[in-house]
Amino acid sequence: EKYDSLCILPINIVNEKIYIFLWFWFLLLVFLTFFVLLYRLMIILSPRMRAYLLCLRFRLINKEVINTIVRKSKMGDWFLFFMLGQNVDTLIFKEVMHELAKRLGHASKDFA
Repeated sequence: EKYDSLCILPINIVNEKIYIFLWFWFLLLVFLTFFVLLYRLMIILSPRMRAYLLCLRFRLINKEVINTIVRKSKMGDWFLFFMLGQNVDTLIFKEVMHELAKRLGHASKDFA
């Protein structure tokens, strides 16, 4: 069978558009993945960043309490606190964090 180049040309144009779209899509995914990995690396390596994220997310808890807990806990504990705070009522979570800070030796001020 004999093919004419004019017959194949529209298929090549469609394929070209698909590959250009896929190329930009993968480029976008590479950039997003890089930023997510950088964010996770900063969380893993920096206790200050972990404390900042807890302060940012849970504003009812004193910063001193959060700093005490982050200083005396590990990365996995921080992740557990973060997930717990997202899934528990904020007032209950505040009480839990303040009680934990007391048990970890935080200088007891009135946490009200």
